[in-house]
Amino acid sequence: MQIESKFYDRLHKNDAGYGKNVYDVPRLVRSSGFQSWLSRNDKNRRQLRLLDIGCGKGQFLLDVTELLKQQNKAGFARVAVVDLIRAEGSLLGKITPAPEFFQQSVDGQKLPFENASFDFISCNHVLEHVFETEKFLREIRRVLHPNGLAVISVPNCAAWMSRIAYLFGGLPLGAEVGTESVTYGFWPPFMQHKLKRFEPSGHIRDFTPRALRDLTTACGFKYAGWWAQDGGMIATLKRNIGILLEAK
Repeated sequence: MQIESKFYDRLHKNDAGYGKNVYDVPRLVRSSGFQSWLSRNDKNRRQLRLLDIGCGKGQFLLDVTELLKQQNKAGFARVAVVDLIRAEGSLLGKITPAPEFFQQSVDGQKLPFENASFDFISCNHVLEHVFETEKFLREIRRVLHPNGLAVISVPNCAAWMSRIAYLFGGLPLGAEVGTESVTYGFWPPFMQHKLKRFEPSGHIRDFTPRALRDLTTACGFKYAGWWAQDGGMIATLKRNIGILLEAK
């Protein structure tokens, strides 16, 4: 954990944009899986309990809570976040109610919550950093309410750009084989020059949509839909995938 902490602390300090990714949250909220989950909770008139794992600077959680409030879709009884690093420039102070912050590693560690503690759990671009993926996902399943929804996203190594790179012996965007440079193995050569300004993010796992679905299903989830998190099918096929999951 000490090596992890130093690595990600350096990333946050060297890159002001690290941990502040912006996703198409309106598209997520409009998706059939999300709307079905909201309908179930509307019937029960529940104040939602939210957990964001790997919250970074809190942009995603802020966008979700603000949009649901604007649309009068939900109220919030509890908001909690888990991250290895307390990021500078955090947006968490703009979220109401004030998020409870839990600073810890999630790789092989038990989450500090009771069973079925949350109605909605988000985990954006964390799974590709985790060694013990099954143990981590089963922890998410444990703290998710049986009527809850989990949203988990990862880079897509089966994107069309990655498939072209594979044909020529190159690595896909997002794949990393070291901690000092992201340029190893990229094709065509001009890509290496363009990528020199980026630092490795600590990715140790690669995912395709099928692999993500199989893995999450094996860990106790039921598939509820895909989220085009970058703003549409074509963009998603290029870069990232998000899966909506319910408890089995």
